[in-house]
Amino acid sequence: MLKNLDQKRPIFTTPQRKQINDLDSLPYYDRSLVDYEKYHKYIGHAGVKYSVAVQATRGCPYRCFYCDVYKTTLHHFRRSVDNIFEEVKLLASLGVKRIEFIDDIFNVKAKDFKEFFRLVLKHKLKLNFFFPSALKGDLLDKEGVDLMVEAGALGVNISLESGSDRMQTVMRKYLNLDKFYENARYITEKYPHIVLGLNAMHGFPTETEKEAMMTLNFIKSLKWIHFPYLLTVRVFPNTVLEKFAREQGISDKIIKKSQDLSYEDVAPSLTFSQDFTKAVKTIFLKDYVLNKERLLSVLPYQMESFCEDELNQKYNSYFPTKVKTLDDLLKLARIKRSELKKQKCLNEEGLRILNLNTKIKQKFPVVKKNKDALNILFMNLSGYFTEDTDSQERVLMEPPLGLIAILSYLNREYKEKINGKIVKSRFDFDGYPEMVKMIKDFEPDIIGISVMTFYKDFVHRAINYIREHGIETPIFLGGPYPTGDYKQVLQDQNLDICMLGEGELTLTELVSYMINNGNKLPSIDILKKIPGIAFSENNLRMQSVSR
Repeated sequence: MLKNLDQKRPIFTTPQRKQINDLDSLPYYDRSLVDYEKYHKYIGHAGVKYSVAVQATRGCPYRCFYCDVYKTTLHHFRRSVDNIFEEVKLLASLGVKRIEFIDDIFNVKAKDFKEFFRLVLKHKLKLNFFFPSALKGDLLDKEGVDLMVEAGALGVNISLESGSDRMQTVMRKYLNLDKFYENARYITEKYPHIVLGLNAMHGFPTETEKEAMMTLNFIKSLKWIHFPYLLTVRVFPNTVLEKFAREQGISDKIIKKSQDLSYEDVAPSLTFSQDFTKAVKTIFLKDYVLNKERLLSVLPYQMESFCEDELNQKYNSYFPTKVKTLDDLLKLARIKRSELKKQKCLNEEGLRILNLNTKIKQKFPVVKKNKDALNILFMNLSGYFTEDTDSQERVLMEPPLGLIAILSYLNREYKEKINGKIVKSRFDFDGYPEMVKMIKDFEPDIIGISVMTFYKDFVHRAINYIREHGIETPIFLGGPYPTGDYKQVLQDQNLDICMLGEGELTLTELVSYMINNGNKLPSIDILKKIPGIAFSENNLRMQSVSR
């Protein structure tokens, strides 16, 4: 699929652009840029419908060796508590009842964490909060947990990864396991209605069977985690973990194969036998997830908190071929519905937000665009098309907040001079022909694509299809994949530019040059002056498609 790069014209990389450290200077996300009412028909990344995502921080202060987040945002910055709260209050005024914080670690600063919830309580906001990307469990304390719960926290994830101190050091996570356990037990015992999730991993290079069992036993000792996950390790490209795996004798072929599997699959990169892994997972599922005592304890709370399709989705992730409904789960666990303290799940009607799009447009009025405005198409390709049956990933639909942030910033800077559109694969178009038609109908002057590393092969296939069907619009890629591996990305001569790191300031500069250049890419000499990009001269399509 990738074409060979002409080595006579090497890849040119401009100086690294500094991160934005004053996040309060950024505009609030313009929620009118996507159709929230349509998105709310689907379950999002927090495992619920009708939620709206907020990002309070950028980056992560930690350097866990399996993660590549710090490559796109090297430093950790956060918005002020007042700034975060004002946005949350704005969303509450629209009728939003569920807020999900998608930060890598929302509670890094305990003081700010507590102060936010104090403001929520002071202003008597009636909200439920979800933390799908996980809080750092050992940074919590009883006061923080109490405030969080009183203010409306409902779905709380914490990440363990491993119950072994040695593995904590190897993976550079450095959890205080005793503190983590103390906090997890405090939540489960004092607040059993809080839907606590726990993420753990199985199969890190050098991990022993004894250490794997330590993780399993750590989970089993907590009564009761609502949604614990024991996921097999996937080795992502350009991570410290990838280098470490190679050093341990794991071949590139096996690493590549493991990347394309879902977390629930048994990856070939594991250091244990597959029989051992299957035995561990069997114990985990049988003795914990399907434990009758546990289910009879947690299910009534879960039924109070989730609609039935939300609950079905959560348990389907454990048993994708066996659990489609709650009754399927009960049958698998040998529980009669009559044994449950609660018979029906949460009524979805109470969560619907009437006229949400209309309310959003009142807060974020649409600016009329000039006829010659620069057309920018932003594409989020993080959902496989239905026809891509090789994927076993669950279909979760979430508005692409990163692209919303970028376009919100560009609209503030250029107003009527640009006409931006945000689309998402499988949501706005479900198939390659639909994608091409959508592009041709919009007639973009430039196409920006955000891509996570996991979807890199899918993105290259999609871009190849675009070029095969006569679209020569310049394309730039942004996100973790091009930031961490732009040399590999630019082997694909269908692409023009890689955006490295944050996109707001880099795109603002590029757009300024394009507006002053008849909506075409500026000269190569100008591109070389824009910090935060990489390109190969022989890749560039300097002319925009005429409209």
